[in-house]
Amino acid sequence: MKPNYFGLIASSILFLTFIVLSLVFQSTTYLYIASVGPLLIVPFLPDIRSGQYIKPNQAKGAVRLITMENKDKSGSDFLVILFEQGFVNWDRGQLYFNLDDVMRDVYVKPDPFAATMTVLKYDLSLHRSKKGWVGISLPQLQQRMSQLSYTTNEINRIVIQLSDVNELLQKTVSQPAAAGRSVGA
Repeated sequence: MKPNYFGLIASSILFLTFIVLSLVFQSTTYLYIASVGPLLIVPFLPDIRSGQYIKPNQAKGAVRLITMENKDKSGSDFLVILFEQGFVNWDRGQLYFNLDDVMRDVYVKPDPFAATMTVLKYDLSLHRSKKGWVGISLPQLQQRMSQLSYTTNEINRIVIQLSDVNELLQKTVSQPAAAGRSVGA
């Protein structure tokens, strides 16, 4: 959910106005009115915890990012995020990972009970401020999961096509040139 900046600014200004009025006129009435201000501000605050970050170094084996290897020992187009059940907080908006954390040449024991979810390129987005972090839309995965025979509690693998991630990264590199502005010398 995107924050409503107009509501946040308006309610903050209203709160500060009544604080100043209570000081200028030394009025407890204005102070009482100002005490309601934080209640008006809270609904407009942005949710700063809407994303979950995959950091394999800090997860102590609970999550791994690996690329699959083909039989001919060439690189594959698939990135697999392996995690313990319960590691992903499905109530968050985005699940972020960094391509620098991907491990190569890792053997993964086949698991007949593995529940896998495939990520489409429309589920991917880049983090606004952290370079190299790619986000997966968890609400979109949950929506598609409603048609499957298993639940989010059973998922322990997410599969992503690396070509989709690379395409997303290439869009952001070429985006300034596609804005329709030419650079003159």
